[in-house]
Amino acid sequence: MTAYLNAVYPAMLVATAVLFVVGAVTLAWIHAHRALQWVVTGFYVVTFVEVLTILAAIFGGGVPIVITVGYLLAAVALLPLLGISRLGLPDADDPDPHRPVLQRDQMARVDAVAAMIIAVAAAVVAWRLASIFHGVL
Repeated sequence: MTAYLNAVYPAMLVATAVLFVVGAVTLAWIHAHRALQWVVTGFYVVTFVEVLTILAAIFGGGVPIVITVGYLLAAVALLPLLGISRLGLPDADDPDPHRPVLQRDQMARVDAVAAMIIAVAAAVVAWRLASIFHGVL
């Protein structure tokens, strides 16, 4: 639990801040989309470390299991929404004429807004987990 509070929680706050800022920059300047993709990859790594730390705290005992697992699932559930614009890629094999296909600038904007929303949600999840761990210590 102290590893989460001393290292992982601050790292998550930094990662969410970077994700939000790069998402805002990408929304304003779509050429930053490549940088956003790199930041998203880094965010996956930080979230993976967060999940491992939470699992260690759960198996170490002393934390409320049900609510902690709920926030653990929330942290993982946010990840597939990053890069959601890939669903708008043109597929040559898709015969559906009503399927929306996004242009490159639209894809960058969708990814940017999704990154900003997920950054806020992930920061809230990390804060709630820190609150739970503070209550246990």
